[in-house]
Amino acid sequence: MKKTVKIVLITVIAVFLLIGGAVLFFVSNWTERTVVKDIAKYEAYFGPEGIHRTEHADIKKKTGESYLVINDIFPEKLPESAKTEDFYYEYYNPWDPCYLGYLVYTCDEEDYEAETARLKAKQYPKHDLIYGATGFNYPVLAVSASDYGYIYAIADEAGKRLIYVELTFCNGFTDIDYEKIIPEQYLPGGFDAKKEI
Repeated sequence: MKKTVKIVLITVIAVFLLIGGAVLFFVSNWTERTVVKDIAKYEAYFGPEGIHRTEHADIKKKTGESYLVINDIFPEKLPESAKTEDFYYEYYNPWDPCYLGYLVYTCDEEDYEAETARLKAKQYPKHDLIYGATGFNYPVLAVSASDYGYIYAIADEAGKRLIYVELTFCNGFTDIDYEKIIPEQYLPGGFDAKKEI
């Protein structure tokens, strides 16, 4: 092989590697992801001025973590008697924003009654079975369903357990592997918001 051909070939390979490396660097550094599991940070995300509940914030202050659908189902503050069993929040934006919120807690009778009354008073359109869902395994206290996904609260009445779930996303699917995070019994039966491959 002539020296000139070798130089051209090495140059072409180097350019492809450089472009590929630049694209990989851009994609890996552009993706946004926040995961929160510490219940002490709950109000920082879901409180009245929380990062994920900024409906009252000036539009200039909104971030990618704000929301796709206003979440007024999750409580702004947990009751004094709450014993948190599980909390998980994830914002993931590889190309379009995806959100997962999951909260489970038990509380005393008085706080349970107050929260269930708050949730039952909310009025949402009745279209609550989306993305193949066939029904819920627990009584539904409030549900907001749309092309952007689900936000709902269900109750394990016997255990005075309240379960809140948010799965909101763009383009008809989520990039978050929600089935590894949320126990199956808390998801609607038949629900599928995974990307078709």
